[in-house]
Amino acid sequence: MSETVRPAPVWRRLAAAIYDGLLLVALWMVTSLFDVMIRDAVKLARNFAALQILEFSIGLLFFGWFWIHGGQTLGMRVWRLQVRRPDGSPLRWPIAAVRYSVMILTWTAVVVPALMQSPQIASHVHAGKATAVSVIIAAIAAVMIVLDSRKRALCDWAAGTEVVELPKKAA
Repeated sequence: MSETVRPAPVWRRLAAAIYDGLLLVALWMVTSLFDVMIRDAVKLARNFAALQILEFSIGLLFFGWFWIHGGQTLGMRVWRLQVRRPDGSPLRWPIAAVRYSVMILTWTAVVVPALMQSPQIASHVHAGKATAVSVIIAAIAAVMIVLDSRKRALCDWAAGTEVVELPKKAA
């Protein structure tokens, strides 16, 4: 790692993640809208599994494209963060796919406890177990990023990447 960059602080990563998460949710909403419109137009039944695959693919294209073209999503640009390989080289599609997959699984674990508060879901027989497993995964992910000297998250460990804070540009 060069001396001009350092590991991204956790608070900056979270800020960028919230920004990018909102963009991702917007993309998923548009994707869902088009799915409903197209299925209604051609009289096809709803297919939740196909929609999940489509939304996963849209997210992968969104994050992957930004990560392989400069290493910065829109949220990462705002907070001067960059994802890259430890030698400083940019990501390639296979690495981006692994990173995105693990990132989505981790964020799902973070969001599940909140979703379990919904009355329709909370009454499910396995809701408590799902919440416990999610809390454990989220806690492990948080502890890992805080204790790691390079502030790597689970997705960084899995993909062999790191997120660095870029220096401020001179005016």
